Amino acid sequence: MSTKHKPSKQGGTGVGAGAKIALFVALVVACIGVGIGYVLHARSNTPSAGRASEPTVTATQASLAAVMAGPYLVARNTDLGPAYGKVVLLPLADLTGPRAVTPLECDRVAMAHGVGLCLTADRGVVTTYRGEIFDANFHILHEFPLPGLPSRARVSPDGRYAAMTLFVYGDSYASTNFSTRTMFVDTRSGKLLSNLEQFQVTDNGRTVNDISRNYWGVTFAADSNRFYATLAVGTSIHLIEGDLARREAHTIANGVECPSLSPDGTRVAYKLRTGGALTGVRWRLHVLDLATGVDHALAETRSVDDQVEWLDDQRVLYALPRASSGTAVHDTWVVLADGTGSPQIFVRGTESPTVTRTP
Repeated sequence: MSTKHKPSKQGGTGVGAGAKIALFVALVVACIGVGIGYVLHARSNTPSAGRASEPTVTATQASLAAVMAGPYLVARNTDLGPAYGKVVLLPLADLTGPRAVTPLECDRVAMAHGVGLCLTADRGVVTTYRGEIFDANFHILHEFPLPGLPSRARVSPDGRYAAMTLFVYGDSYASTNFSTRTMFVDTRSGKLLSNLEQFQVTDNGRTVNDISRNYWGVTFAADSNRFYATLAVGTSIHLIEGDLARREAHTIANGVECPSLSPDGTRVAYKLRTGGALTGVRWRLHVLDLATGVDHALAETRSVDDQVEWLDDQRVLYALPRASSGTAVHDTWVVLADGTGSPQIFVRGTESPTVTRTP
């Protein structure tokens, strides 16, 4: 009859106390080394780690006043470094100088007439989203929870209203199955006024109440009451014109996504969907003349998933991810609105641009 070998407590085939301690110490050291390596690796891949490549200065009341004395650009900083994700200001007269870094950190930002909208995600074990209304000194006036991932942000020309589009449950309209919420907020009170699904919207006289309808991409007219936005019902995409006070809107064109009204109020720049489920969704930037219906593609041939901003009546701005950075770093580009010319980088390391002129 065979018997099992019983290890000796003093040695032999067993592991002695000293050896166990040595093994434990080695394991701890190895774990610490792995942990340090992981932290260093994580830090090297964190956008806010490392040294910034673009010059910045911390915004003070004096520096803000200096920048805001003339036309300026408000944007989300995506340059790698400590200011990643912060709202920054740059004077249009000197875009190569240091960008003024504000305390606000946003995923989307918009500003007009000294009032701004900041949409942000608090990422953690459970990610939550919030909106903030801020003043010309970048102090938060109002804060409110949001039901989904920030996508688009706009402020009316007089600063009275703000509009935002959110992806509910993190959905994306690159898919054929998605859900959005597009809401208006009174910037004076911070009160959410309504979402577009509660408006009376008609398509050729027929009330649109299809359960599959989605709205996104509001752009305000000069009176801060009239607006344009995108309506999608199933796979059909429409441009709508609306009246905020009346809570009404109606379709006026097809195929227009994320419209942006020109400063002179005559045209909308937008993205036209050119891909599909088999080839992948792509968008080509276009400009539509609202009076004549004349439509043309812009010289930017890359796919642009953004709501463009008009720099002036001749040029539009939009953000694209930098090819060498994955999706972390974006650059703001500029192209002529008449379809001629070629795209050029406007400001490196920025996205969600707003051109703001003095009230």
